[in-house]
Amino acid sequence: PAASPPASPPKILLLVRQQFKPGKSHVRERLERATASAYNRLEVPVYWMELQAFTGPSEALFFDPFDSFEAVEKAGADLGRLYQAHPELVRMQAGINDTLSSERTILAVRRDSPGVNEINLATARFLRMLVVRTRPGEEQPTADPTPSIVYQVSSGMSGPAFLIFQAMTDFADIPTAHTTSGTIVEDSVYAIEPQMSHVS
Repeated sequence: PAASPPASPPKILLLVRQQFKPGKSHVRERLERATASAYNRLEVPVYWMELQAFTGPSEALFFDPFDSFEAVEKAGADLGRLYQAHPELVRMQAGINDTLSSERTILAVRRDSPGVNEINLATARFLRMLVVRTRPGEEQPTADPTPSIVYQVSSGMSGPAFLIFQAMTDFADIPTAHTTSGTIVEDSVYAIEPQMSHVS
């Protein structure tokens, strides 16, 4: 069965951005579905929500939710043991890696923002992501329209930066985004892919 996204925005976000070699996207999708199915069957306690770019360059986004930095470290240790016990997962991951032209990992911490407690990711079909650059000492940006989820980048990007997510149930109307501070350097929409996700 398809996995359901987490309902509440996580405190810590591990975000993995992947782009693919020409002609390899279908191979990667097949392997991602097989991987998600295996993790669901094995009930692995390491979770992710996969999203596919709906606008902009062809890209996959992995939205990995955690409650703490300690949980991020524990997930890495759990995956090490899992790969030792199930070498077929190592082979699938190696196949996925072979389809990639680039990969970047970003670690970010959720900050308070207007309406964040109203957001239910389990009902979303799309996520809009704004990448906002700020100057040192500049206040945390919030987005209009709200509600939105604001993450401050801890590692994986140079300089002060924030990721702002807006959950959407349809793609009919995307309003122009504005932020209270900083500069929007990227505005992309991603479709949530339950068949390629593994969530609790």
